[in-house]
Amino acid sequence: MRAAAFCVAVLLAGCGATGQGAAPRAPEASVAARANPLDLRRTTLIVADAEASLALYRDALGMTVRYDEALTSPGLERYDADGVNRSRLVLMRTNDDFVAGLGLWQFLDRPPPDAPANDGRFRTGDVVILFNTDTLDAHFAAARAVPGVVVVEEPHLRVYPGPSGDIRVMVSMIRDPDGYTVELNQLLDR
Repeated sequence: MRAAAFCVAVLLAGCGATGQGAAPRAPEASVAARANPLDLRRTTLIVADAEASLALYRDALGMTVRYDEALTSPGLERYDADGVNRSRLVLMRTNDDFVAGLGLWQFLDRPPPDAPANDGRFRTGDVVILFNTDTLDAHFAAARAVPGVVVVEEPHLRVYPGPSGDIRVMVSMIRDPDGYTVELNQLLDR
């Protein structure tokens, strides 16, 4: 299920719904000068209930909704649907209008099968979404209050080795209402 969500994210990354105020693409001359001219535009999660997910990502974490539309996707084969494939796509942003967006895609005709119960262990194909914030305590408190959110790790100090010395990060982890893992972190060293 998580691998399917990643594939959908890649397929949808090219859709033109970037919202108002989206940054224009870099001119070709500057793309050639960059070491890697690849931008991760968005990750799209397949969700059971977009409203439940919005309670976390929009309401608790403060992401801005830039697109929220009902769609049809004729020809998209999925779970014995009628071929029209009605869905809802919500695209959100943090503090950048071009990269690192998050999408929520809910199928409206017939929900996808439930993911297997998560026993808390990480497996190949799992997705971890990481947000950095300067207000970890407030965001963590708001996120833990959302129905369906499970706390995996309370905020705690983690020290990562770096080439210029240790990097101190307050790390926390939750699972969203669909079971996706979300890290909420605060960098103490920049």
